[in-house]
Amino acid sequence: MDILFIFPTLKKEESYSEIKISNKAGGFLPPLGIATLAAYLIENNFEVGILDPIIEGMSLEDIINYVKEKDPKVIAFSSVTPTFQKSKFIAEKLREEFPNKLIIIGGHHISLFKENAIEKETSFDLFAYGEGELTAVELMSFFKANNYDQKKIMSNFDGLKKIAGIMFIHNDNIIKTKPRELIPDLNTIPMPARHLLKMDRYIPLPIEYKRLPAIHMMVSRGCPFSCTYCSTHGAFGYKVRFKSPERVISEIQHVMDKYGARQISFWDDVLTINKEWLTKLCNLIIEHKLNIIWNCYAHPNTVNDELLKKMKEAGCFCIWYGIEAGDDLLLKVINKGTTIEGIRKAVKLTKKNGIEVRGLFMVGLPKETPELAQKTIDFAKELDLDYAQFSITTPHIGTPLYELAAQYGTLEKNYDKYTQHEAVFVPFGYKSKEQVEEMAKRAFREFYHRPSYIFKQMIKIRNPEDVKRYYKAFKIAVGF
Repeated sequence: MDILFIFPTLKKEESYSEIKISNKAGGFLPPLGIATLAAYLIENNFEVGILDPIIEGMSLEDIINYVKEKDPKVIAFSSVTPTFQKSKFIAEKLREEFPNKLIIIGGHHISLFKENAIEKETSFDLFAYGEGELTAVELMSFFKANNYDQKKIMSNFDGLKKIAGIMFIHNDNIIKTKPRELIPDLNTIPMPARHLLKMDRYIPLPIEYKRLPAIHMMVSRGCPFSCTYCSTHGAFGYKVRFKSPERVISEIQHVMDKYGARQISFWDDVLTINKEWLTKLCNLIIEHKLNIIWNCYAHPNTVNDELLKKMKEAGCFCIWYGIEAGDDLLLKVINKGTTIEGIRKAVKLTKKNGIEVRGLFMVGLPKETPELAQKTIDFAKELDLDYAQFSITTPHIGTPLYELAAQYGTLEKNYDKYTQHEAVFVPFGYKSKEQVEEMAKRAFREFYHRPSYIFKQMIKIRNPEDVKRYYKAFKIAVGF
């Protein structure tokens, strides 16, 4: 094996802090970023493996034994912020066992933190930042040309400097090469190498699916909005690039044939940003008579009646809207680019077209007080959403919110806690982090424990599959 990717998923108790959620409830999702890198490397004639230890039920000893068995020439980690310390710990143990193997790390955390992610004493040889496909192939080709000799490669300073999108330590200095240009045509990237994953073990949380198997897909990169809390731009920029509608249809047909997909969950930040593109995709789904339902994320300002009608006809059953707050002042502070009335209009139009509406909200925003947080909770109830998710505001490094955090409150720098379920940022309007966390729990209680809401969900039950899904969702709601 040329390269083994390791994706250290958080356990449920790590993801949700004190909330106890059984793994059987779902919530583990496939690492599409790694799977796409793997597919690109396979297309360039490299042998690749992917290891997701939590999904595999593997201990540290199991991971070490797996590396001994497969003997990859390169070990690569992909990490988000909460899993970085876990990646670092596993890398340290692997370095002890395999001192001459190349160990590299990339992913969202490195792309955001860049030089701040690097410690002088590290088990990682290289850090990759930004969009990874071209960097991965260039790195692996460089490694191969140098016989995967770790000492030879790391001493080849001039050769490493020519590779865009990487960082490393040389003579006790952190070297950062020029940024990698973004891939202009996403059609040149192959479908994710899902065959390297145990796809049957990746099940969303019950509020995220209507039919199983539900397969996740990303068909675009980038986001044109400039919300202060968003970290997307650190890796993919503001310009939105889409795969062609024909290419998306091909991938949908592939996952239906190979994995029996009955639902597609589009992970894209704003699938509705290009109405012409999405209308064409919907028309193709209809023309091909694909028996598939799907859901997506959208910004309230990007939908209209005509588009929603077409989406419903093509199988869209639900839209997650980034609503965030129930007060125009808070929306303005985070540069959301919409208003309370704009949100009301989008929700009304979506319901009119028979599409479920699910809302994403944030608690503990800059300038927020418990009274303003209550307005957000009341707004979520007023909208009569099918589901609502309340996350605790987390100012990730590399975002405007991180840079401005000191103006609005206090910020803890323990990045292991940046899970959006623990208050690392406390606005001046709150007395303590415990008060922020209690407000988030209160939001869940007030929204989900309403008799009218419970009745509304019960009358939606149509079959035994719905019963199982709602039972799992109920247990999670009680946990929150």
